[in-house]
Amino acid sequence: MTPPVKLQNLFSTVTPRKIPDVVYKQLVSLIANGRLKPGAKLPSERDMAADMGVSRQSIREAINKARTMGLIEVRQGGSTVVVSSVKEHLKTPLSIILEEQAEKIFEFLEIRKLFEGWCAETAASTAKAVDLRVMMEQLKQMSRLEPGGTAWEKADLGFHSAIAAASHNLIAMHIMEGLKSSFNSYFKAKKFALGPERKDLLFHQHAGIFEAVKKRDARQAKVRMLEHLEYVEEVIRRDFLQLRRKRGRASKTAG
Repeated sequence: MTPPVKLQNLFSTVTPRKIPDVVYKQLVSLIANGRLKPGAKLPSERDMAADMGVSRQSIREAINKARTMGLIEVRQGGSTVVVSSVKEHLKTPLSIILEEQAEKIFEFLEIRKLFEGWCAETAASTAKAVDLRVMMEQLKQMSRLEPGGTAWEKADLGFHSAIAAASHNLIAMHIMEGLKSSFNSYFKAKKFALGPERKDLLFHQHAGIFEAVKKRDARQAKVRMLEHLEYVEEVIRRDFLQLRRKRGRASKTAG
């Protein structure tokens, strides 16, 4: 007969779970299931404490842990906003690559084609009325602006972010959030490479994506997104080539 297992040193002491850990797990769950999306503002510590029936100190400890893990950030003015844990992992390497090796912008565009083509295709099936309103608002802003400026870049990024959000795929939304800082580096490299852009064509391309999503035409939405990104790639390649030729002539003259 098998002797009984000695219990000494086999099990650890069972203790009640700490309240801040319970609050933290709720935050993680709400972010993971999409109830709290990237960019969403958390209620005040006082309101959260009242809703959950815990102390403000417990809320503060849970928020600090979530901030340390890269899930939220406290912004100027005191607002606490959900970010993506993907963001910090993608931000540094992509930003450095795009800023120090401008030619890598083409690799960035290849990834955008795969990712945003899928987002546009999916959004055509999943976009809700509120998603379409957000896209339309970004288009209205772009119609009043000139390409190349900071305001245009913000509206442009807002439009592409709205497409990703309209997919209602939580991973896609967090990936887009993580890519945002690299978009800023992309815009810098794009400014370096591009000459004056044709506003009518760029606006028409974005409007075409919107119309395809609005009409629930998934194939056309993907095609329009890829056409837009391929146009951007074509223009940048052309201007990089011109820049190299100019530098070559300058080097020969200096020699």
